Amino acid sequence: MSARWDEELTELVTSRGRALVGYGYALTGDVRRAEDLVQDALVRVFRRFRRPEAAGVEGRTEFPLTDEGSRAGIEAYVRRTMLNIYFDETRRFALWRKAQPKVATAGEVKAPASDITARADVTAALRGLSPRQRACVVLRYYDDMTVPQIATTLGVAQGTVKRHLADGINALRGVLATEGNLL
Repeated sequence: MSARWDEELTELVTSRGRALVGYGYALTGDVRRAEDLVQDALVRVFRRFRRPEAAGVEGRTEFPLTDEGSRAGIEAYVRRTMLNIYFDETRRFALWRKAQPKVATAGEVKAPASDITARADVTAALRGLSPRQRACVVLRYYDDMTVPQIATTLGVAQGTVKRHLADGINALRGVLATEGNLL
């Protein structure tokens, strides 16, 4: 029995919704924006299947089944769509970000008192990176992708990815440095 596109969507949101929001949060640093990012990506991916002629045989999507019978390709496609939407948003607001006032920060960050403050520090530090640097850092350390995989995903040269990773890590080191510990 094959699942219809609306059942596939429901299954994806039920089983992987939190992971998708977590991925969106790693990109945006804001829960509400992450939830919006997931919703926008789901709408983009699944809207074409609302028309019967686009849904294919028996209303199924064209995403292939894995060996376990799940449609893991859907999640990967949604994640890629989320990344594209994130880049689109950052490009749109690039001028606004340049005009945004900078907030003064302490010269040295004290050691985190708990995991919560550590996460908040990392999130704040990620916000300070450029969109490309942030995407490279998230793909490398959150999605555990290699440099060639990141280059393929973003459609840039490996050297560009290495530069963005190096610049991003250096920026994070400056913000997240603690007594005796460096990132």
